[in-house]
Amino acid sequence: MTNKKRQSGVVLLVTLIALVIIMITSIALIRSSESSSLIAGSIAFKRDMVNQAERTMPVIRARFLAGVLNSVSAKEDDLILANYSARMLPTNANGIPNVLMNIDTFDMTYGANNITDANAVITVRYVVDRMSFASGTLSLTNSLLGNSSTDIGGDTKRILGVGGSGSKAEGINSGVYRISMRVSGPRNAETFLQSTFTI
Repeated sequence: MTNKKRQSGVVLLVTLIALVIIMITSIALIRSSESSSLIAGSIAFKRDMVNQAERTMPVIRARFLAGVLNSVSAKEDDLILANYSARMLPTNANGIPNVLMNIDTFDMTYGANNITDANAVITVRYVVDRMSFASGTLSLTNSLLGNSSTDIGGDTKRILGVGGSGSKAEGINSGVYRISMRVSGPRNAETFLQSTFTI
């Protein structure tokens, strides 16, 4: 009779330990699945923000080409009202212009031109800067220039480089401009994008 009582207690103890192990495993699985869902949701938000930003690229470029900056001389000086700098803006270690890093300061200076999509809960903050070391006229010594030339097939090719001879035979030198964007979305998600173009 003493043996049976001892065995009953051991079985109960083993059962309790097994239940605790199962409970801990269940909690770990639930937390893991919640983390996976959050990560998947964040990736989806980031992809959507990149898509929204790519949709705004033509809008920004159209504003740049058709607005107050539509002449060559207008592009020689900074124009804050158009989110434009005639020289390269100072950047952080990742190449993002410093003006985009502080949202409050940016919105006070450039916020009137933010592009907002209320349905997608996305705000695009942007600046356009010319790839020049100084404002003023583009030159071979202080600017990144795009040489536009036409090949035999009639397709226009753009070659980027610093300087160049700028001779008529090689093509027309045009400025290179960089669009930098900070896209803010749902759940405080953010992403930064950049693109360059010549005109």
